[in-house]
Amino acid sequence: MKKKLYHQFACSSLMLPEHRAALARHRREEAWKEWQRRHAPPDEQQLEQFQRLVEQSMQAGLPLKITCLEKGRERCFTGVAHRRQPHPDKLQVQVQEGTVTIPLGAIINLEAAP
Repeated sequence: MKKKLYHQFACSSLMLPEHRAALARHRREEAWKEWQRRHAPPDEQQLEQFQRLVEQSMQAGLPLKITCLEKGRERCFTGVAHRRQPHPDKLQVQVQEGTVTIPLGAIINLEAAP
């Protein structure tokens, strides 16, 4: 029975080491571009949408799913926006474990929770 090659180019003995290195570099660059695209700061339209969702959450108790960057890693919280009064540049969210304070500049995505 013949084994199937999943990474045909990397397994090929006919591929030159320079080409293998270039292929690996290309994959790293593409992964970096994708990471930058996913973690880009929100634009004005998104900020307005975020503001509407936060107001709805505070008034009607709409649960939100908040994705933020913390020390270079993504963290997701699901909860109800509590208030912004003591710190206007931070958002307090009531989650199951308690209250979490999130800096507004760290938020990369905010949507209504299912």
